[in-house]
Amino acid sequence: MSALINESMFRYLYNEMSAEGKSVFISFLENDPASMEQFNDLKEGMECLSSISYSPNENSVNKIMAYTAMDRFTVQ
Repeated sequence: MSALINESMFRYLYNEMSAEGKSVFISFLENDPASMEQFNDLKEGMECLSSISYSPNENSVNKIMAYTAMDRFTVQ
């Protein structure tokens, strides 16, 4: 799979293509089953990742805050 095709997949998924570009890309995928399969896998993975939210652990935040409160002579 070429890097250009991979880039086009990401551009499509992140809505960074013109309407004409999307049309051409979809036509390409419809005529290339291997690329369509890869695109569907990528899209599914992206959808799974977008549902994940990250928050730092409160203990980690407290350690960072305590570290930043130290003066430069204490940290060595």
